[in-house]
Amino acid sequence: MKEVNLSVPIQMLIDAQVNGYVNKLRFFLLLKFCYPSGKLKFDREDLLDMEWMGMIKSRKTTKKYIEFLCEKGWLQLNAKTGYYIVKSFDRIREEEGWSVRKAFSIGFDSYLNLKAIIGGILYAYLHTDFWRKTRRKKSVHLKGSTYHFLSPRFNFKEQPAPVAVSGLASIFSISAATASRLKKLADQYKLIEVEKHYSPLIFNKKAMNLCLKYNDKPHNLVYRDGGYRLQLIDTILPLFPFKNRQKLKA
Repeated sequence: MKEVNLSVPIQMLIDAQVNGYVNKLRFFLLLKFCYPSGKLKFDREDLLDMEWMGMIKSRKTTKKYIEFLCEKGWLQLNAKTGYYIVKSFDRIREEEGWSVRKAFSIGFDSYLNLKAIIGGILYAYLHTDFWRKTRRKKSVHLKGSTYHFLSPRFNFKEQPAPVAVSGLASIFSISAATASRLKKLADQYKLIEVEKHYSPLIFNKKAMNLCLKYNDKPHNLVYRDGGYRLQLIDTILPLFPFKNRQKLKA
């Protein structure tokens, strides 16, 4: 197969996570890789090849993916020719109203790691959002730390930003457990750099636990480096650039 990189709209990736169709999107990307012309017939050999490449274990699953994509209109059957047409990303963006131009470059060697890619995108998106807000306010105080937007020459792309799992879960309407798993996967595949932060040593654990009991904000008390400390918000640094797709026509 000729090496191809797909410039996948980030709104498509985020929507797949939020609405629970990541595996079906992975199959859609496989179609894009295998049929760059955008035309295919699902004959037996083609299906076997795609199931092998996509690590799909049953034909029933494949049929469900095809039905889903047809229902969304991303895959269309020409009844006269018997060919299926794979819709372009920009056509989908236009129909879905996804005007954000940012995209992520996905190769055949990485599309199976779609969860890690989505995790990287979600955390990178909030990293950028944090520094934009900080730029307007000049500084932000967050859970024991103060962050400053230093000057017009300050390059936020090279600076980590605090992104809480709970905040990401709330913004994108996913569970905290899912947000945490996505962060771990993105870190594992070197899409983001995660740095943990802790408070100074706490000498009275009992008193601190009593304070935390009446605090409506979540805090974790952990044992680290010889004593108890509060675990502060992790900071995130994206390790990849976004691509830009063309603007949608007005």
